[in-house]
Amino acid sequence: MGDIARSYITMSRQLSSYGRYDKAFELYVLAFNRYPSIKTMFESEFRIVLNRVNETLASFGKLDEVFANFGIAMNIFPENIYLLNDIGKFLYKFEYYTVAWCHFQNALKIDSGFVDAERNLNSVKNLMVERWHFRMLNDKIRNEAYHAALQETVIPAQDSVLDIGTGSGLLALYANECTPSAITACEGSHVMANLAQVIMEENLAQEVVIINKMSTDMDSKEIGGRRSLLVTEVFDSGLLGEHVLQSLSHAWDNLIADSGKVIPHSAEFFVMGAKCDHLYLKYQLRQSAKSLLKIPKMAIHTLTFGDTYDCTDMSMFKDVTYMTEAHLVLKIDFNNPDDIQQVLQQREPVLVPLMATQTGEINIIIGWFNLHLTKNIIITTDPKSENRANAWQQAVFLDFVSRNIEQNEILETQFLINEGKMTLLSDNLDHITRVSPETLRFLNDIEYTKKIKDCIAMACVYFGQLIDISQIDVADLCPFPLFGLLMLQRGARSLVCYAKSLSDKKFFKKVFKANKIPQSKVKFLLEGELTIDSFAKEKYHAVFCNVFELCGDIDLNRQELAYHLKENNLHPAGLFIPATVQLMGQLVDSPWLDRQNRVYDENVSNYKIAKHVNKFQVSQNYCLDLTTMDFTVLSAPMILATFTNTMVSGVVSVPIVNDGNANAILCWYSIVLVKDMGEIQTNRSDSFIESMAFLADPTLPTLRGGSANILRCVDCNGSFKLMIDIDTT
Repeated sequence: MGDIARSYITMSRQLSSYGRYDKAFELYVLAFNRYPSIKTMFESEFRIVLNRVNETLASFGKLDEVFANFGIAMNIFPENIYLLNDIGKFLYKFEYYTVAWCHFQNALKIDSGFVDAERNLNSVKNLMVERWHFRMLNDKIRNEAYHAALQETVIPAQDSVLDIGTGSGLLALYANECTPSAITACEGSHVMANLAQVIMEENLAQEVVIINKMSTDMDSKEIGGRRSLLVTEVFDSGLLGEHVLQSLSHAWDNLIADSGKVIPHSAEFFVMGAKCDHLYLKYQLRQSAKSLLKIPKMAIHTLTFGDTYDCTDMSMFKDVTYMTEAHLVLKIDFNNPDDIQQVLQQREPVLVPLMATQTGEINIIIGWFNLHLTKNIIITTDPKSENRANAWQQAVFLDFVSRNIEQNEILETQFLINEGKMTLLSDNLDHITRVSPETLRFLNDIEYTKKIKDCIAMACVYFGQLIDISQIDVADLCPFPLFGLLMLQRGARSLVCYAKSLSDKKFFKKVFKANKIPQSKVKFLLEGELTIDSFAKEKYHAVFCNVFELCGDIDLNRQELAYHLKENNLHPAGLFIPATVQLMGQLVDSPWLDRQNRVYDENVSNYKIAKHVNKFQVSQNYCLDLTTMDFTVLSAPMILATFTNTMVSGVVSVPIVNDGNANAILCWYSIVLVKDMGEIQTNRSDSFIESMAFLADPTLPTLRGGSANILRCVDCNGSFKLMIDIDTT
């Protein structure tokens, strides 16, 4: 590199150090244009400057200048995958989703192993089309029931139809079969409205008018006058959580004729008590964990983030026992505007007596509904029904406090339907301590916490040979610092720990107080403080890092921090936990994963929908519980990667043990906390780390006795993905 080119780069770096990224950017561009041979050498630092100057411009709303800078950069580096990815991330941030998609896809066309671009593309797809659309379109029971209801109800050439929340437009297609005088479908999502329009054209139903608006923002003029029939499926697992009552109230006032009709005709919502430890432990702290922490009488529940119930498919749990009869909470006639208003304005709780059908414990309350599409056609989400619709899951009410009950005893519960939001009332809310889901799930993981307890004696023996325990400093960055707490009980000098939220910090303090640990011994780091700078040059005798996200992914920032602490903040003879982390995986054929990620036209009355919706398939699923999923094992479990600061791309050969069609690699982790203490794997029902799957599209045939190559792609930042390559030789 010549002296003049070097001087340009030196000046650019100086300007960057002063925060003059705009001028630094101009000098880089000038240097690259005059001396093209240096581009590759300084490409990475140029991209950093480009991102900084664009962040500044964006903060002032100067998006035109941002895009101009990207154009300049692309002219210099026309096929640079990192630049394409950076541009895509910027476009994503400012909600230019379709254009962002193109940039991520272009990067992957150049390098299909570019992990970050694929993850970003998955994020765009998840945001543009939520995953429940796939489950709903694959629900043949629901689809055929709506189809039959429209056939029964629509009067050809007379009825005019309005479809509220049309999604992909399936119900509009069904209604159009009946040749109404007019049909309009409205959809608030810009992406889904465009998708519905394409699907109408594909299925020669151009007479269906798609309006990209919420129905509550429309008046009758926009749809050509009041309609005689409204059809909708704007329901969630709690029936009313998607504001269907508000939408119907507005529709009766503005969009439906006085003599009009609504499909569904009416609905009923039921609740019943059940016992399901698998679910209970997602929401409340188990008694054995409270005893371990010396807080046996505290009620510890997960943070609800404003939700009153969770959504889950009860049929997936093998340990569920229904303990009471189902009881009606609400019955509502959607064809009666006064009935809708009465529910919307209801402020008094509804008393719901639940009669026990057997003696035992009730630890969850679940809810489900019936939709009476017409007087003769009913859809149910009753988990005990073999003919239930699977588009909707069941509601699990979050703050029920478990209790024992005798057969035929009445459990009195109260539900509040406040502006359509179903809430289980509890007398104990003021006494509940809230913690993050990460903290609760971590402490409820019996096997993992037992492994931690087993580490303590070994650690004390180990340190006893080196230093007095009163001189030991610990950094425990797990969702709850159990190792650190137990070491403080043994006499350790200090603990640095991490609290995900202020609620967690408050809870931690209560636990330390209950264990008579002086607050002066403990330093708390909150979410924004968990950085390399927070540890400076401090040295610790024991460092316990958690690099996992609850969903099953690796947190790359935590992983980088863990490597740094191990190399720079651990005493030479210190103990770093965990000793090893390995990625485990096996090939499977999972119908459940297929239903969540791929639509089939046979499930939508053979309308041509699949090819349009399936463009939004993703290549990876998180938050999986492998103990509840249905799948056929096609290969033995294998070690696919060992996490180190030098993990690289590679190939793992996997023996095939069963014939089938591989549609996914299921993945979990094998963790050794301390050397020679045995491993613990995370594919367990109560693991605080969930599992994930890398999906194959198309599915790949496997033959017993053959082998498959699993390709491990790793980016320079440590993010990874897996792909399947079947060896058919």
